[in-house]
Amino acid sequence: MDINEMPMGLNAIVAIATYGGYNQEDSLIMSKAAVERGFGRSTYYSVYKADERTMGTDNEVFEHPYNSDRCLSIKHANYSKLGEDGTVEVGTIVEYGDVIIGKTMTNTESNGEDMVPTKRDKSIVYYGDERAIVDRVIGTCSRDGMRSKRVVLRSNRIPQVGDKFSSRHGQKGTIGTLMNQEDMPFVAGGQNAGMIPTIIVNPHALPSRMTIGQLVESLLGCAGCKLGKFGDGTPFRGVSFKSICDELHKAGYQREGHERMINGMTGEMMEADIFIGPVFYQRLKHMVEDKMHARTRGPSQIMTRQPVEGRARQGGLRMGEMERGNQLYIIYIIKSITTISYCVCA
Repeated sequence: MDINEMPMGLNAIVAIATYGGYNQEDSLIMSKAAVERGFGRSTYYSVYKADERTMGTDNEVFEHPYNSDRCLSIKHANYSKLGEDGTVEVGTIVEYGDVIIGKTMTNTESNGEDMVPTKRDKSIVYYGDERAIVDRVIGTCSRDGMRSKRVVLRSNRIPQVGDKFSSRHGQKGTIGTLMNQEDMPFVAGGQNAGMIPTIIVNPHALPSRMTIGQLVESLLGCAGCKLGKFGDGTPFRGVSFKSICDELHKAGYQREGHERMINGMTGEMMEADIFIGPVFYQRLKHMVEDKMHARTRGPSQIMTRQPVEGRARQGGLRMGEMERGNQLYIIYIIKSITTISYCVCA
């Protein structure tokens, strides 16, 4: 996969601390300023494809449906971004409801007396939630001489609350909050004075996961940054934890990589020493943009008249036995609060 040549992440300054409660368990606190400077940004590609088919009297053709004399079943969508050949141009910005591939199907139907050709719209519509840019338009032919089109859409993804990140040791977690730079802790003094961590990881996430390699990577990264050398943390190769600590101590740092830090929200010195150092963090494909789903009304099944299933089809969310219990509990709390406020007002 050429991971060494094309790493899928960035070196982040990672501090291991409890700070404000937004990084409970495996979740992370990430610096909002670092994200605004470009940390963790990625490009997301999605491919839409369509083929011309001929089945009996049915014949499909790529074209702009409005160019036809009389085209039936026109979709409730935006056709203005299509060209004459029924394809969007590279660089076009598409949004929800835009048609990206124009296609019509001609078949023979009876009008009561004669068999007449009828043309219907079979265009591909973009139903994504975010704005995207047309990156490539690919046109090919099959062995049968039928045309095929692929439209590649590109969108920029900026890290947000709920997106998943992981170190190379399997210490994965989602962003709990994007914290302002002025609220982040910073190193009090010494050679790293004023340094602000990019990510804050909860110390409780390490013992149960046994991701000790991340601690060694952070410590070896500190020594490598100061000495200007590459480090190899592979076990049983002569590089021990003690030897890394000795090198760090010679460079003028605390042996275990600890720093005294100041709380950015209060301005007071934090009581505990904080373990801080560079760790290579990767962005994972699990993003909130692809998973969040809610609906008030939408399509239902013909037979049962219940909501259809699935996010892609604007389906409903099943409220099971467990959720109903929680819902009743929440309603009870809301009623209690309104009763208390009513008594106070009275």
